[in-house]
Amino acid sequence: MSSLPWQGIRIRIHFLFWVSILWSVLTGRFIEIVALFVLVIIHELGHLTAAWSHGWRVTALELLPFGGVARTDEWGTAPAREEIVVALAGPFHNVMMVLAGFLFYFFGLWTEEWTAFFVKGNAMLAGFNLLPIYPLDGGRVLQGLLSYVLPYRRCLDWTFKGSLVLSLGLLFLGLFGTGEVHLNLVIVSLFLCHANWTALKQREWQYMRFLIRRRDRPLCGGRMVRLAVSSEERLLTVLKGWKKEVYHVMEVFDRKGRPLGSVPEEVVLKRFFEGENPRARIGELLR
Repeated sequence: MSSLPWQGIRIRIHFLFWVSILWSVLTGRFIEIVALFVLVIIHELGHLTAAWSHGWRVTALELLPFGGVARTDEWGTAPAREEIVVALAGPFHNVMMVLAGFLFYFFGLWTEEWTAFFVKGNAMLAGFNLLPIYPLDGGRVLQGLLSYVLPYRRCLDWTFKGSLVLSLGLLFLGLFGTGEVHLNLVIVSLFLCHANWTALKQREWQYMRFLIRRRDRPLCGGRMVRLAVSSEERLLTVLKGWKKEVYHVMEVFDRKGRPLGSVPEEVVLKRFFEGENPRARIGELLR
């Protein structure tokens, strides 16, 4: 195993990134794009540093038209607080670079024109990535915050559906918002629409990853919640009511509202994944 955290990380470049580069060349803005590319790398190093500090396994860094994405197995399975910290680490690095830019200008190391471009580039990169659209940093932060108050399955629905609507809004803005087509914004919007449509179709897979992680690594030291459920409810229906950041104990009642007993979440998970009947009802766990 490598002792250096960045070894083994694959660099992937999305084809839309090359479209953005080509457009910048055709419009005479290649130098600006190269400078912003460097800012993107530093932005992603913020995510990577935070991910490594929490012991996440980073497998790839993908360069996209709006920035980059650190590919890791922990998104969706790590504690929400870690996901929020990792998501905010990128924009935080941009804020630090803005302060560094003003410092270099104060000591006469940079010109006013270059400082203005540097500050504006970092502000735009951080501001755009903080939009509440998945998989942007703001969308990941929003998903982490929602996981505290909503069942995780519903949290995924709200995140991806809301992000898809906002992505379509950005696409409309890029096409008609300024009286002329803003190609870079259209490219980014199309990518975000595709990413959220794909995530929406794969939400069951992400939800199952969460349940598998919960089965293999039970929540320790978290807040406990008792859920009142009917003995006739199927296990999957019960599981869809679980929140990510709490430990659940199911209080089971019969059809007449009489208490039958309680079932801890590890028993539910064991029966769901190892039981012979995937459509079993939770009342069967009390027999």
